[in-house]
Amino acid sequence: LNAAPVRARARESLEGAEVLTSRAALHPAIWVGGLPPFRRKFRPSLAWRLALVGEGRHDAMLTVRPAWEWDIAAGALIAEEAGARVTDAEGRPLRFNAPSARSAGVIAAAEPLHGAILGRLRGPGGAAASA
Repeated sequence: LNAAPVRARARESLEGAEVLTSRAALHPAIWVGGLPPFRRKFRPSLAWRLALVGEGRHDAMLTVRPAWEWDIAAGALIAEEAGARVTDAEGRPLRFNAPSARSAGVIAAAEPLHGAILGRLRGPGGAAASA
């Protein structure tokens, strides 16, 4: 940023983490053990959220709703180049130019926080799948 390298924040726990997300991710039913004690922040653009994670201004971003690839591709690249892991909400790598232009949500965070988020989400890739 402005000729200086950017780096995603390395954080271990969801507790107290700054997570860029919408209200849909605050529903306790999507989390194993209820809503984790993170601090929710909101920005309207998925690409902006991803870029802010890559810049290190926030710990993670999460959307549990389907996301169009053109809304996330550039931001995902910024976040990944800055050291964040970026997957769909089921933990699968994002695929662009695939038959479907939508991803099953997005999680972006440096490890081990990415794994902590994925481990608490209910669904095919989350903790409920392995329980």
